[in-house]
Parts: sequence; structure tokens; C-alpha cells
Amino acid sequence: MNKRLLALVLAAVMLVFVLSACGGSQTSDNGTGDNAAETQPGSEGTDNSASEEAITVTYARGKDTTTANQKMLEAFEAKYPNIKINYQEMPPQSDQQHNAFVTALSAGDDSVDVYRLDIIWPAEFAAAGWVEPLDDYFTEEERAKFLQGPIQGCTYNGSIYAVPLYTDAGVLYYRKDLVSTPPETWDELYNIGKQLMDEGKVDYGFVFQANQYEGLVCNVLEYIHSNGGKVLDGSNVVLNSENSIEALNIFKKMLDIAPEGVTTYIENDGGAMFQEGKAAFMRNWPNWWSNLNKDESAVKDKVGIAPIPKGPKGDATGKATLGGWNLSINKNSKNKDAAWKFIEFMTGEEGQKIQSVEGGYLPTRQSLYKDPDVIKANPHFESMYDVLVNALPRPVSPFYPKISESIQINTHKFLMGEIDAKTAVENMAKEIQDTMAQ
Repeated sequence: MNKRLLALVLAAVMLVFVLSACGGSQTSDNGTGDNAAETQPGSEGTDNSASEEAITVTYARGKDTTTANQKMLEAFEAKYPNIKINYQEMPPQSDQQHNAFVTALSAGDDSVDVYRLDIIWPAEFAAAGWVEPLDDYFTEEERAKFLQGPIQGCTYNGSIYAVPLYTDAGVLYYRKDLVSTPPETWDELYNIGKQLMDEGKVDYGFVFQANQYEGLVCNVLEYIHSNGGKVLDGSNVVLNSENSIEALNIFKKMLDIAPEGVTTYIENDGGAMFQEGKAAFMRNWPNWWSNLNKDESAVKDKVGIAPIPKGPKGDATGKATLGGWNLSINKNSKNKDAAWKFIEFMTGEEGQKIQSVEGGYLPTRQSLYKDPDVIKANPHFESMYDVLVNALPRPVSPFYPKISESIQINTHKFLMGEIDAKTAVENMAKEIQDTMAQ
């Protein structure tokens, strides 16, 4: 890592540690986001259409614990021998990466050309003028080839500022040895889970994430969106509705079939319990699939994946909350064309296929969900497609950190019995409205 960026990163990480002493949780990369150049993404062979002058593109992202990122970089450099990638590995936690990037970009730093951004950051970075609008590079025709939820998350005020690299979304895991058909509604989930508890087949009907952290936002939005509610309509706050109030009450009902301590749970807590065979259903992220099917898992080969259930006022399908990561170009980059070629490759069919086969990452290009090599390496991806095409991003706003804070605090107070659903929704709507008016 170059000295200037390293100094900024260290300063930002120290800030994170100071802030973390005041409370709150950090989310990791897992959980809790192309076509102006001459060569089409995914095409074969070496491309020499860029200037023959040697160029170095610096790319900053968090650590990849698989071999996927390295193999993608090697494939890119083989295709574009005059463009070398200087890979800068960032701290592992997404909050640490965010603060490091904000520190660097707000100082006008140009040492990094391409940033990997969490799905909830593009609007913030775009509003601040830190990242390059990509409308002239990333055509509407190319955008249509991607899952549209991630595209929404990369779009702000009618322009697109990032390209989806890989995606993620909440899913419903279920015990297929106990449940022949997964529930389509929250009521069905509750009734099946309670029945299995009453019959002594499981200790708990449902495990999920209900601690006060970003994962709680992802969970409660799935109830709200799946019941026809939403937080924002453009810049208008529309959260305060009967749909949202009903959705919160449905969420709280699930506490009856969950472990007593579920309001302290993050992903690993419910994941471990489900892996031990103690629960019938689990809301979690797709990365838990491999853990559940390890030899030591009590539920190996007994698990199915289904879409998030829908509420009584929802449409035909439930709405999962999107995660995922995206690639953006630093507004101050001196290598924007070369940076675009890098993004175009990484998010093209060739790059994303390497990423999925080698790393198990969910592609953002729709065509790869029918690719035999991708499906062979990740059989559960076939079940994921229906989840992803209906998934929705969290509120796309430069004020997202404050929006998230309000949702976390009021939802947790509601689940703990400190306020009722109507008050929780009214509080959130007012606080978000006040934030948006600043």
C-alpha cells in the first residue's frame, strides 16, 4: 500500500476504534454491490486497443479470502499487457474501509483509481463528488444485462456511479427433511415453525438477526418491502404507512418461535444454531450454504433455499434486502479510461465467471445464472436467481448512515417492547425526514 493511502487508512482505522467504543456494530464484506470501451466484456484474447504506453491502475478493496480476486487480476493483465494493476488490500471490516475511503477522497487523494464500494455507499460518494459518473461508459443496453436491484443501488439522481461486481441478498433457509414445500407467506412460516416446535422436532421455529446493527436494517426492510411498504420514494419519506406498521408487528410475532436471546443475534449466532439442527427456518445470507453442508454439519444435505416470504399486503413475491459490492472510478483519477477497461473486465462475463467459479460469489450478470460451469461450481445459484431478481436495495440516499441509525434504534426498541409499532414507524419517518431536510 503506498505511504499516502496507508497514512490515511491508519488514521481512519483509529477513528473506527474510537467510535466503536461508543457502541454499534460493524459489518463485514458478507453482510451485514459496461460497454463504452471497444472490446465487449467477456470477449477472448488479448486487447491492445488501449494506448501501448504502460499504465498502472490502483485498485482498493477488502481482503478476498478466496483465490477469485487474484485470478481475475491475472486474467485482466494477460488480456491488457500494457495495464498493470496495483492491488491495495484494505482493512477487513466494511466500516473501516468506508472511513478510509472517505478520509482519502475528501482530501482529494488521487492515488487510488478504482474503489470497491458497498451497495449502500454509491449515493453518498456521488453526492460528495468523489466518484466519476459512468453514464458515458456504462450504456443502458449493458445495464439491462445486469440484475436490476444492484443497478438501482448504483444509481443516484438519474446517473450511474458504479458497476455491480457481485451481489448478495437475504434468503430463507429451511429444513427440507421437515418441510416439503417452503412457506410463501410469513403466516405460513410462523405456523409451520410453531407446529414443528410443538411436535418436538426442533427447538425453535425461526432464527434471524435482531441485534441493533446493520443486519437488523436488512431484516426489518424485508418485512416492510414484502408488505408493500417502502422507506423512500425518490427524496420523499413514505415509511409512515399502515403497510409498514403491519410489517413491524409481523416481525415481532416471529419472536414467539425464536430463541429468547434473538434480539442479540447477528449472522453467526443463528447460523450456528441452524447448523446444529435446532431450528426449522433461518433468515441469513447465501454464504452460509457452504457451512450448512460441511461434513460436520447436523443438517448436511437437509437444507433448501427459498425466497423471503411475503406479507398480506405484498405482491406475488417477498422482497429480500440486497447486499453486494460495486466498482467506481475516483473522480480525481488520472487514468480513467484504463480504470474503465479494468471495471469493464472485472464486471464482464469473463471476470464474473472467474469470480463465481473460484470464489462462490453471486454474479450480477443475469446470463451467468444459466452458465453450466457456474452452476456446477455453485448448485444453489439456481435457487438464488428468483431471490435476486426480486431483491431491493436499502434506501439509496447520501444520508443512508443516518437513515440506518434511525431504523436500527427504533426497530430494536420496538422488538424489546419499549415502544409500539406505530410509534416506531412515526419516529423513523420523522427522524429520516429531518435528516433529509438538512
